[in-house]
Amino acid sequence: MDTMSEEISLRELIEILIKRKTLIIATTIIAILAAGIVSFFVLDPVYETRMVLMASQFTDKLQTNQIEGDGIDSILNSLSQFPTMTLETYRQQIKAPRVMRETIANLGLEEEYDIESLANAINLETVKDTNLITIKMEHEDPEKAAEIVNKVGENFVNFVSDKAKEHATNSSAYVEGQLVIEKEKLEEVLKELQEFLSEPRGVSELDRELEARLEQITEYKTKLTDLKIRQQSIEAALPVANKEAGNTNRIVLNHSADGSINNGQLLMGNSSTLLKIEKAEVEADIKNIGEAITTLQQQIEDIQVELQEKKHEERLINHRVDLAEQTYDAFVKKYEELRVTESSQIGDATITIISRAYPTTKPVGPRKALNVAIAAVLGVMIGTFIAFFKEYWESTEEKVQIERS
Repeated sequence: MDTMSEEISLRELIEILIKRKTLIIATTIIAILAAGIVSFFVLDPVYETRMVLMASQFTDKLQTNQIEGDGIDSILNSLSQFPTMTLETYRQQIKAPRVMRETIANLGLEEEYDIESLANAINLETVKDTNLITIKMEHEDPEKAAEIVNKVGENFVNFVSDKAKEHATNSSAYVEGQLVIEKEKLEEVLKELQEFLSEPRGVSELDRELEARLEQITEYKTKLTDLKIRQQSIEAALPVANKEAGNTNRIVLNHSADGSINNGQLLMGNSSTLLKIEKAEVEADIKNIGEAITTLQQQIEDIQVELQEKKHEERLINHRVDLAEQTYDAFVKKYEELRVTESSQIGDATITIISRAYPTTKPVGPRKALNVAIAAVLGVMIGTFIAFFKEYWESTEEKVQIERS
């Protein structure tokens, strides 16, 4: 039963379409004629022009070079590092308000466009697996379209350059201010080093004094060794001298009243006495030299301790001087690099114009055939809707009349 109802309903629908085919056809023809008249006679032709840009990897290389290094260089490079510029970043910046505003002002488009409408009129495309960006625009005047697109591209290149210079200027201002501070620090540590070197008993003076003391103690030790050998010789000779003392002759020299030697008389002591006297002298010398060596050793130890303290202090000051010099030199180098960046055309280096926009003679719109085809489809749909609505209205009207009668 349900299948028969569906067949009857489908039959009724088809009968309605056949019954109202004139209305549907008329509606479709009217839609086609309206679309054709509008497309062929009312709408003005629209022309499309395009400009192709290529984004280079300049900032990526610059950033890689900046990251290299260690210590203060690495810190400075991170402070002045340029932001990573991807293809999408460039694409989003093309429609920046500043670029649109400058384009409107340069070409006198105030009456025709504002920032938002011009940005909407500009279409951007990126070519897959490339670093190419296409700037497109549709306009009724092909020459104006080409002029606008070219100006947008030029202003975008300038925009990239100005942003890079602005970043470099800010970094340069910071580095310049810090450069003054680092110079003052360098002068302070250099002054500290100068005062240290001018102090009495400096490292060089202590070195010379230590060297003199070492030479002196070496001489004393050599002399002490010789005296001990002489002492041993005397001690070995004394027994022999004492044994022979009894047989030693004396020669007596008589002196005159004025004290002068007279008649060649000479008083000679025995050899044992002479050896004892010499032994006493040698022992006294050994004792004195030993005491001198002890004193020198203590002085050498004191000088060595003082010298090591002075050398340690000098190393610390020299380290601070080296660090201050390296820091100051790094700031000077980075400041010069940033000054060069400020004066360079980074926009021209990062964005290359592959092809400029030029006026075209072949319009891209309106698409007349497509418009007519769409109008035909819409005409059929509208005609069908009107046919069913009219059939429904007439049928319900008959029912109402029957019920009233």
